[in-house]
Amino acid sequence: MLPDIAEIKILRKKLNISQKELADICGLSQSTISRIENELIDPTYTKFKKLYSSLINEERRKKESIEKIDNIMTKEIISIKSDTKLSEAISLMNKYNVSQLPIIENNRNLGSITSRKAQKLIMENADLLNIKISDVKELPFPEVNRKWSLKDVSDLLIKYSAVLIRDFDKYIGIITDADFLKLP
Repeated sequence: MLPDIAEIKILRKKLNISQKELADICGLSQSTISRIENELIDPTYTKFKKLYSSLINEERRKKESIEKIDNIMTKEIISIKSDTKLSEAISLMNKYNVSQLPIIENNRNLGSITSRKAQKLIMENADLLNIKISDVKELPFPEVNRKWSLKDVSDLLIKYSAVLIRDFDKYIGIITDADFLKLP
């Protein structure tokens, strides 16, 4: 049995989908969806079923995306503080076999350091091993909610070497290019 027509708008908003996006997904016009949601027209059974099925499929797709992010992200985030010396950061990268470290203090993403930047610095001047990370840090890694799609995270990794994953107000993981190799 199909739910009440009012459920269309409720489910669409819950999924954070615009009427235009829903129109693209289900093949109806945006104006038709608007009229159905505002109860200006009584949709045919076929249109209602198409709308509702599209929303249920989108809900399932988003849920699967969350599960995949949870499956591929590294849950233990190896991070450093701003006053960490470059030599200590390099040691951590070697110890944990990572090529980048976020700078996180008081649950705030303050910057990052990558092995590429560290290598460049010590090749220019070996004395820089004792410099504080705050003096040579790079931009912070982008942070996204765990509900983001893998495609969107992958797009960010084209520009950034890592993406931090948040759930509300805390970091729950990090994703790098290497993590995408975990996908089946």
